[in-house]
Amino acid sequence: MQLPASLAHISAEQDWQHTTAYPPLGFTPFCEGALGNGDTFGLYWPIGREASEPIVVETWHDEWRLQPHFSSLAAFLQAHAAAEDEYVSTPSLDDDPASPRAAFLESKELIAQRNPDAAIALLEAALAIVPEYTDALVLLHGQYVRAGRIDDAVKVAIQAIISPPSFGGPPLKALQWLRTQPVPDGEIDPIWRACGQLSFNFGGSKDNADYPVLLAAIATYLEQGKHVCAATLMQTYAELMSAETVSFRERHAFEPAAFIARQIAVSAQLPQGSRDPALLWSSELA
Repeated sequence: MQLPASLAHISAEQDWQHTTAYPPLGFTPFCEGALGNGDTFGLYWPIGREASEPIVVETWHDEWRLQPHFSSLAAFLQAHAAAEDEYVSTPSLDDDPASPRAAFLESKELIAQRNPDAAIALLEAALAIVPEYTDALVLLHGQYVRAGRIDDAVKVAIQAIISPPSFGGPPLKALQWLRTQPVPDGEIDPIWRACGQLSFNFGGSKDNADYPVLLAAIATYLEQGKHVCAATLMQTYAELMSAETVSFRERHAFEPAAFIARQIAVSAQLPQGSRDPALLWSSELA
């Protein structure tokens, strides 16, 4: 993973260990901007963008969410300096034109003002930076459907379904819509093929048939060489399973440390490099 040029200006936790699904693999916290309430800012490398400098996200730990506020560490540091010990809030697009969350919030305003084309452009720009930004995917899917861009809507619906709950969702409307679309002969995407078997209704039950479907889709993506899709869905699976009860996880043989180790192993096959944090800091210290 590519370290940011201004790394020396933050106190990144170089000994950070991923022992749980949240915060997700690819996140490293730092001290600057933290208010002491348990939430923190951190570096985050979007899946498949490991060769680029990270964005800066904020954890909302009570909700198990990440908010992709800043497009770069430099943009965060500018906002942090201007805040003068106050909370570092989401930047405006004027302050950080590439901020994924600012683009998402502005797109909601544009939709309310009946300017869907401008909203679509902003959402597409946000997703070019964070492809697993579930909130933006769900919103963009609705706009594609309204615009009659069905092929694009299918692609975004699938991406929303495989993207982590820590970035938003749940993508229930996208899933319900995808189930109404005829699966073309020869379609190879495992989520589209199996979407009729998914409910995305998690928690509160002794069993859930979604999990075997998601595991099978991960295996298919790996067989197809679609490692970005596999890594994305693995993070989603880990977060969903981690929100279940201990007994539920035991019945499904889900062991967090072993699953994270598998995520790291799969990430070694990503086109832009591994998401192993140990490799990140070993390269910094070399």
